[in-house]
Amino acid sequence: MSLAACTTTGGGAAATWTPPFCTVVAADTSDFSYLSCPRCDAALPDGAASCFACGGHPTRVYRLHLSVATHDRVVPVVLFDRAARSLMGCSADELVRIFAAHPSAARAAAEALRGEMCRMVLRAPRKGTAGERIRAVSVVPLRDRFRPVVETLRAMYPRG
Repeated sequence: MSLAACTTTGGGAAATWTPPFCTVVAADTSDFSYLSCPRCDAALPDGAASCFACGGHPTRVYRLHLSVATHDRVVPVVLFDRAARSLMGCSADELVRIFAAHPSAARAAAEALRGEMCRMVLRAPRKGTAGERIRAVSVVPLRDRFRPVVETLRAMYPRG
C-alpha cells in the first residue's frame, strides 16, 4: 500500500508518514511478542535458551499488531518494542506474566487500547517485503489523562 504525502529520508530508507492523528480501532493481543537477542537483534524461536548467532541471552520484545484509523483510511500497523512500550507501559515479559495469571487480561488489554488517539510516525514497508505491515516508528498518546494499558490491567487484576 502506498502512503500519500510520504517523505523519504536520505540513504534509501523507507518512506515515513505522520498523519494528524490515529485512532486505535483494534489490537491483536493474542500474539504480541517474540524472543529476540538484545546483542544482535536476531529473532529466536520460543523456548530458545540462547542466541544461535552470538550466544546472547534472549529477551521477550513486542510485536503488537493494531488496526488504526487515520483521517482517511484504516490501516494495519505493527509496533515493535520501543513504540509498543509507550502504549503498554511495561516490558513484554511483564505483560506475558499478567496474561498467564489472568486469562481474560489479553482481551481487557485489547479493549483498553480501542479508541486511543495517538500521533504516530508510520514507515512504509521496505520494497521486496511482501506482506509486511506498515510500521509505527514512534507513538505518542494524545489524551491528557492517558494511562498505559498495564495500569488499567493492574487496577482490574490487583495482586492478591
